[in-house]
Amino acid sequence: MRFDILTIFPGMFEGPLSESILGRAREAGHISVHLHDLRDWAHDRHRTVDDYPFGGGAGMVMKPEPLFEAIEAITAQDAVPPYRVFLTPQGRRLDRALVTDLAGHERLLLICGRYEGIDERVLEHAVDLEVSIGDFVVSGGELPAMLLLDAVARQVPGVLGSEGSLEEESFDHGLLEYPQYTRPAEYRGLSVPEVLLSGNHAAIEAWRRVQRIERTSARRPDLLPIADLTPQERAALEGDPGFAQRRVGDTIFQVRVAAVAIHEGRVLLHRTAGDSIWSLPGGRLRVGERVEDAVRRELREEAGMKAEPGEVLWVDEAFAEWRSAIDGPGRGEVLLHHEIGVYVAATVPERFTRRDTFRGAELAGTPDEFALEFRWVASADLDALDVRPTRIVPALRGQMAGL
Repeated sequence: MRFDILTIFPGMFEGPLSESILGRAREAGHISVHLHDLRDWAHDRHRTVDDYPFGGGAGMVMKPEPLFEAIEAITAQDAVPPYRVFLTPQGRRLDRALVTDLAGHERLLLICGRYEGIDERVLEHAVDLEVSIGDFVVSGGELPAMLLLDAVARQVPGVLGSEGSLEEESFDHGLLEYPQYTRPAEYRGLSVPEVLLSGNHAAIEAWRRVQRIERTSARRPDLLPIADLTPQERAALEGDPGFAQRRVGDTIFQVRVAAVAIHEGRVLLHRTAGDSIWSLPGGRLRVGERVEDAVRRELREEAGMKAEPGEVLWVDEAFAEWRSAIDGPGRGEVLLHHEIGVYVAATVPERFTRRDTFRGAELAGTPDEFALEFRWVASADLDALDVRPTRIVPALRGQMAGL
């Protein structure tokens, strides 16, 4: 990967670029860094690159002529056009996602501002992205450029030596890194956690996962809404918010998921034992739960199967009156339900596709406990069954026919 840096202080980069990981990466040829002095494109003997702002005000502004000409000349030095980044407090905040995006470019041109900034015409016509390292001001773009370069270079294959070094770093999956320890195991009466000395890799991974979540919660709770947590982890951290449903007056609003499992032209339906109504397997979505996780959970709970969800096929909105779940806000009352159904393609294990019918889990929580019955149904047999909601049947037939 090639980095070009445009600055009026190229000497500031010599130390950082020759030491440690960046120095070794340059020597090995994993990255190349080219420093360019903006004053080389100045137009007078004083090598002036700034001037007073139009309209008055404090400070100086970097002139457009040197910047435009420098960017054009630097761009022409390689067949790959650079992605042009200007370092400024007004830019997009540099984070893990942006670092990953920038690492996808073959060439970056980092433009370091000074004084009160640069002429707006340069930003509008010669810059692809403005980037900030935080909500504070430093003397120029050189230090931010060094931070960006270091963060991006770490993503380049070969720079870290071991690609495993990138795994489970801070901000990976929205979580901070777990605590680290090394020898000796005890120092001044301070001991390393016993689990790290146990040799039990599963226990160590579990401990590290808990530490990452607890450390993020304590130090950077702002990351938790976007952190990659399982429903169980989020419930333990924030309290179980329950199902995605709410009662307003005599109406219950809720979101449900359904699995559309099709095998050899047949679809998997289920009914409660003794009931004549058939439906697609599934159930209520939990607050904070991803749709695909809800599908996995429901089929695991209903039939003990490890299903693999696919794409969302369609979303259906329903208004109907029926008896509410005993463990929901309706507590078994007959109420109006405003339901949003999300229908997801799913693949089930082969051992379930070999049986025309099979029994599901015993479900508790109602006055009369019941068991689910599952059946593979061909398109021609759908009319003989009371499939709910009936309006999805045409769409279901089309899916079964591969349309």
